[in-house]
Amino acid sequence: MYQKFIKPLGLMLIVAAGFFMSSCQKEETAADVENFVLQSTYEIEERCAAGSAGCYELVFPVTLQFSDSTTQEVASYDEMKQAIRTWFEANGGRPRPQDRPRLVFPYDVINEDGEVITVTNQEEVRVLREACVRGNFGPGGHHGHFGKDHACFRPVFPFTLEFPDSSQVTVNTPREFVQAIREWRQNNPGSTERPGFVFPLTVQLHDRTEVIVNSAEELAALKEACRG
Repeated sequence: MYQKFIKPLGLMLIVAAGFFMSSCQKEETAADVENFVLQSTYEIEERCAAGSAGCYELVFPVTLQFSDSTTQEVASYDEMKQAIRTWFEANGGRPRPQDRPRLVFPYDVINEDGEVITVTNQEEVRVLREACVRGNFGPGGHHGHFGKDHACFRPVFPFTLEFPDSSQVTVNTPREFVQAIREWRQNNPGSTERPGFVFPLTVQLHDRTEVIVNSAEELAALKEACRG
């Protein structure tokens, strides 16, 4: 009688242990996914000195390239995180550092003066990073950036760009923004001057409030306050 009772009890304990281990593994997997997403996003920002800890703001859309050479265009940081999350889950949850995606060249960043800088190679990345003496990417990596909004500001469409030849164009969407910059660069390949915003400019802050910025100096002050 006693032995008959022990056997079912032992089986129940084994089943319960298996369920507990399975639950832990699911939790660990979910944590691995989010850690990979946060590390990847942080490294992209740190590499180009962008976002709330850097000196520049990324111009979306940008294209991500993953370790298997697949690419994905994203229109915001939220889309970037989701694309990284989807790729990670579709590829067996491999948390290797070499699997973290990179930005495809060319891409654009906005500096503190409202100038648009086109980045076309790794050497230009290095130059921009070295120029960012007030960046705030600490030794703690992405762990020190939990809960922080990535972008300090986002220009509110429509707005007007002015090019070094004094020509101007009004852009109504992020894609028009990027296309206008690309077309000007293609038509002026030897120019070292940069396009920029026409002020006043309305920008959206990380809390989704909108403010009017009247000059490059005001934009620089806004960026500095965001970086803290």
